[in-house]
Amino acid sequence: MASPQQMNPQIVTLERPEHHYVLLVAADGRMLGLDDNGGPALFDEAGDRVIWDRSASGVRHVATAKDLRVDFDNGTCTLRVGAEDMRFQVGHGPERLPSEYLEDLRRDGWVCINSILPPEIVERLERVACTGRYEHLEQRNDMPKICQDAAVGKAVAEPVSLWVLRAFLQTRDIHLGHPPGFNVLPPDTLAQAGRRWHSDIPYTPSSSPQPVFPRNEPPKACNRNTFVSDFSHLNGATMFTPGSHLVDSGPPEEWNAPLEKGELPYSGPEATVLEAPSGSMILYDARTWHRAGYNRSGHKRGMMATNYATPDVVPKRDTRPACQRLHQAPVYRELNAREQRDVTDLLTKVPEFAAGP
Repeated sequence: MASPQQMNPQIVTLERPEHHYVLLVAADGRMLGLDDNGGPALFDEAGDRVIWDRSASGVRHVATAKDLRVDFDNGTCTLRVGAEDMRFQVGHGPERLPSEYLEDLRRDGWVCINSILPPEIVERLERVACTGRYEHLEQRNDMPKICQDAAVGKAVAEPVSLWVLRAFLQTRDIHLGHPPGFNVLPPDTLAQAGRRWHSDIPYTPSSSPQPVFPRNEPPKACNRNTFVSDFSHLNGATMFTPGSHLVDSGPPEEWNAPLEKGELPYSGPEATVLEAPSGSMILYDARTWHRAGYNRSGHKRGMMATNYATPDVVPKRDTRPACQRLHQAPVYRELNAREQRDVTDLLTKVPEFAAGP
């Protein structure tokens, strides 16, 4: 058995926020923000300039503290943008400014955007993953997950986390390393994939014809795990080593040695476990050392895994067939125009894919 020190990770627990900022979203998915002159304008990107808070008179721009007087009607409002009066839906926003998440990601190698997805999207993801309220069901494998419910595409195109990912990877033209998939961990189970301490593609060999990139260069890939279930140490939340994205090596071999004896890998104080509510997203540099956890709870634990890479990184699996099927699926029409563009770009703007051996 592991020693007490080996089973004593740092645990970071985030409670569900009592307050969220809001996004003001047009019918086509663009978001209201302030331009460089302080005037209302529409943006595709969810940086600080599109983050609002409710105020006594309507909404207040968080970054500049500028107030706009608006009246809300059943979750919508009308504002003049240029010469046009436009209708906006009040959307679920982040707990913090996007720039603050970016700062944490650069420093620590990971950051959690707490409860960024609204409850109705989380429930639909549960149905696809067959967890939570739907854990008595079995997942469908006859079509890509992104074709099964529009909630998958909406989560993939969630704008705040996309802004952070693009800013971190220093390019707007990021793409997915594989089609979106769900990692569901049954009770009393150690995950099959990722149980060893490791870094991810493109810093380790993969099934794609992709060379392993040096770790001491600017980041080439960042992962985003979407929590479909509440994540806790009890149900096998992922372990990380903060700051390891800045270390020019992989994790120590001795951390994985217990696996050879049928025991759990290293779980000591250099490891951190993040506990966070469903609907949260954890972003982490693909160089960050991490491993899957052990589910000691009585319920399945669900998570949607996605990997984002710079334009010179070949995806682990070709994502274009999934996009072709999505465009033919009814759920595609449930995405707004911005979501359709973002999902299509993420799935198709990839280097020419050649199957590995």
